[in-house]
Amino acid sequence: MRFLFLICATSLTISGCLEKDKKEIGERSAIVLAPKHPWVPESVWGEMQRRTKPRASTRLDIGNVVYGKQLKNSGDSDITEGLEEFIEKLSCMDPNYLILVDKTHPLDADFKPTDLVNLALYPEISRSRDGLYLEHTAAEALAKLSAAARKKGVTLLVSSAYRSYDYQKFLFDNHVKEIGEEETSRDIAKPGRSQHQLGTVVDFGDITKSFADTRAGKWMEKNGGKFGWSLSYPRYPPSEYMWESWHWRWIGADAVQLQDKFFDGSQYRMLLYLHENTTFPEF
Repeated sequence: MRFLFLICATSLTISGCLEKDKKEIGERSAIVLAPKHPWVPESVWGEMQRRTKPRASTRLDIGNVVYGKQLKNSGDSDITEGLEEFIEKLSCMDPNYLILVDKTHPLDADFKPTDLVNLALYPEISRSRDGLYLEHTAAEALAKLSAAARKKGVTLLVSSAYRSYDYQKFLFDNHVKEIGEEETSRDIAKPGRSQHQLGTVVDFGDITKSFADTRAGKWMEKNGGKFGWSLSYPRYPPSEYMWESWHWRWIGADAVQLQDKFFDGSQYRMLLYLHENTTFPEF
């Protein structure tokens, strides 16, 4: 299903977050602006700055998105009301959790989350090896996810988590030596193009498509979104990489609802839309 999105000229202002931001910046400005997070990549930040115009904005200025003509003419007020509710929630969320990372939107080589934690600190999380780290909020969410799965007799085995730029380069270069760059690029992201560098992504199980047929894979497909986890590369709708049933990114439960209700379940389409229509002005 194809959707046409219209952006209203006036951005949606969220009073709760607006008042919070006003307190943070005091009397310095009448415009509410979102500061640059220490680890927002310069490539992303620079592009946002070029498209920024002085105006009032929330932390995540999504705008008032409306469905295409089919939905607009349907008279279904619940759709727009539901969208505004999601926008309000997302406006209070750290925008760094919704950064678009793909083949054409890379992270800087020195991009690294400032609050990585060792997953060994969480007894609820099953790990295939030591040395696995995640950004703190994502780690907490993974612990809750794993605990809920265990209550149903399901074990979610984490096989990969945060990867640095250098480690991703090591993986990519090794595969290129074995099977060539063209084939490698279908399955493995080049350094800077991997979501793993964000510190909010995990790979489950044996990191093969067979994970989808396991109890853990089926449980994740049904329940992952409730805990804020999104399948980055689904079988449908297709993304720029091949289907990866094991690759899950934490974006928050509200973002997952936005993705499922308004973007046909596509994390990529949602993040691309937010990337193209969101500004993060500087103080």
